[in-house]
Amino acid sequence: MLIRPRASLLYAVCVFMSFPAIANIEQEFDELDALLNMPLDSLAETKVVTATKTSLSLSDVPASVHVITSKEIERSSARSIADVLILAPGLHVAKFSDYDWTVSARSKNQGENNTLLVMIDGRSAINPMYSGVNWDTLPVSLDNIDRIEVVLGSVGTLWGGNAVNGVINIITKDAEDAPKAQVSAAAGNYDYKEFKAHHSGQLNEYTHLSGYIESLQHSPFTDEDPHFEELRHLKVLTERFGMRADYQNQQNTVSMQFGGSSSREDYQWLQYTPAFLDPASHQNDYDAFFTEMNSQELFAGFQYLHEKLDGDQWENQVWLTHSESDGTNEPASFTRLDLDSRYTFNTQEWGILTLGINARIIDEEYATFSQEEQYFSPYVRTIEDHEFLNQSYGIYTNWSINVTDSTEVTLGNRIQYANITEEWYSQPQVRALQKLTDNQRLWMGWGRAVITPSRLELDTQFQENSYCSSCAYTINPDGSLNYYDYMMSYHYLGNRDLKLESIDTYELGYRYWQDNQFQLSVSLFYSQHDNVRAYKGLGGNRYFTPDSSEHSSGTIIDDMFAQLIDPLSQETLGGEISAQWKPTDVLQVNANYSYKTIKGGCTGSICGSNELPILDLENTPNHYATLHIMWDIHPTVWVSSVVNYTSASEPDDALIAAYKDYGDDYLVWPEIITLDMSVNWQHKPTWPSIKVSAENLGNDQLKEYPEQFGSFANGTQYYAEISWNFI
Repeated sequence: MLIRPRASLLYAVCVFMSFPAIANIEQEFDELDALLNMPLDSLAETKVVTATKTSLSLSDVPASVHVITSKEIERSSARSIADVLILAPGLHVAKFSDYDWTVSARSKNQGENNTLLVMIDGRSAINPMYSGVNWDTLPVSLDNIDRIEVVLGSVGTLWGGNAVNGVINIITKDAEDAPKAQVSAAAGNYDYKEFKAHHSGQLNEYTHLSGYIESLQHSPFTDEDPHFEELRHLKVLTERFGMRADYQNQQNTVSMQFGGSSSREDYQWLQYTPAFLDPASHQNDYDAFFTEMNSQELFAGFQYLHEKLDGDQWENQVWLTHSESDGTNEPASFTRLDLDSRYTFNTQEWGILTLGINARIIDEEYATFSQEEQYFSPYVRTIEDHEFLNQSYGIYTNWSINVTDSTEVTLGNRIQYANITEEWYSQPQVRALQKLTDNQRLWMGWGRAVITPSRLELDTQFQENSYCSSCAYTINPDGSLNYYDYMMSYHYLGNRDLKLESIDTYELGYRYWQDNQFQLSVSLFYSQHDNVRAYKGLGGNRYFTPDSSEHSSGTIIDDMFAQLIDPLSQETLGGEISAQWKPTDVLQVNANYSYKTIKGGCTGSICGSNELPILDLENTPNHYATLHIMWDIHPTVWVSSVVNYTSASEPDDALIAAYKDYGDDYLVWPEIITLDMSVNWQHKPTWPSIKVSAENLGNDQLKEYPEQFGSFANGTQYYAEISWNFI
């Protein structure tokens, strides 16, 4: 089995509130109070860059955008970026194990989610080896994040491939604003231990430097099932580091970054030992053993921004990333070069015009396996062309025109070329913004985005194996039995004839804000997703060999095949509501609610006989909600809580009937209600701060996926963290 993929805090609050030393520190309230009571920025004051690639007030962005601030991250109890994302509307965050998540936007949640682009400072974090994100190994520190910008809907015009249903851009702090001389340590149940060290300083009048190191160790799962008792000793070790230098002099800004992460995951694995390969020495069907999976990533980046006095900007980015993994599901390494250059003309007469070009070059190298090795592991991914230079080039434009003093129209398009398919793709958009009043905006838009073709779906084969000796038999005329060894292999094949996946999204939104006390955002959307993938069974081949284990008459080998095809389509309809309210200087309430429903469709000969792929596509939760409360109950103490809700899915009766042998809940996404809480105490700014947190209160041993995925139950987790700034 492969190991892959939080008692009430009221007593603690009372203890901190009644701590006797508090009465003696009035002279230090002002300084600490200023640190704690950061104001809620109004929509007009909040600047975002992800939606337009230019710094623009959130109130004037004609798209569904949400910003998670560094304060909200600190007070969310979250220990990973994936857990932080429940604070944003429109995202479905599901936890598979203690270090595996899947995150989706406006679509069905799945591991290989290639419709959501995730970036760090504009650098793609998508793993091209499997078209998803390794959330646990992202090379970024939570303490170093300035904000997370979440843009829902199509952003393909500006960002290209995979910016289909949304973009998550994790923006780190400038070197000047990074933590200074900060050391922290944390410990909790399930073997959780974490150490972090951050420092920043000024090199000269124009240059600042920052850096950090982190080490995290924990159990790979928090499932208390007795079957996992012998696996309690397994550990996951993740290490990160990063360095940044920022130079700013008049109109020129230069930023250089270097960092990386490594992960070592203990797990139990097995290797089949089919008797037909070596009958004389065969003893067991498989060898079970403990081993580890290793992965690492290194990156380096250079960013240059020149801001002219007339408002024009010229920005260039260069990113170099190297990643590798030895897991059997993604046994590959890649080196990626990302180049982006854009010039923005900022004129009052013609509006804002951005022209840009980009290139992405990936040197891919997949591991090789012999014919026999492909049958030894429970699963393995293979490819014929082990080395490939993946190239993508694009040119894009985005033009915001002031039609009147209160009306703005945005036109844009991207033309992209990919050498995988040797085709060009277009990703246009049209948006409009209407200023109703000084504090109200109405916006609407349409955009088309395409999913960048990947070798994963075009060229690779994913093979699942199973083997047992003397488990198949035939009945002789006299009633006696002949026993045989049996091996079954499922081959999931890519397909070079797949059509390009495209999504058209129509949106309508409204924003309202009242100074720094209240803000409301509402968005509605409809999207049409064409050429959705599904697997079609191709039958199989049966082989027989007389070589077998001692008491068998031979070995039967079944090779079954299925191939990706693209007959499906889906219509998705929904919306998001997000509100932030600060009734007093010491209390802030954030709330969001999202709804989506999927209607599947099918074309072609395969559709008439089997509607199960359509019904499976529609099987997704419809309702999502989050409530986040941050309360500075005293200048030395703050408390926060996060309540997250996801509704259960309601599979069609025909889909349930098809899997009735597995139980009624086999395909149901379960209802999720989680409560996270944190209490933080700091006697005065020169003292350490102490935070006590709990995750998943009241819902111990909760699974967040349907039974069909074999996910782990998530236990209630507690941890305490001490952090100290020496300067």
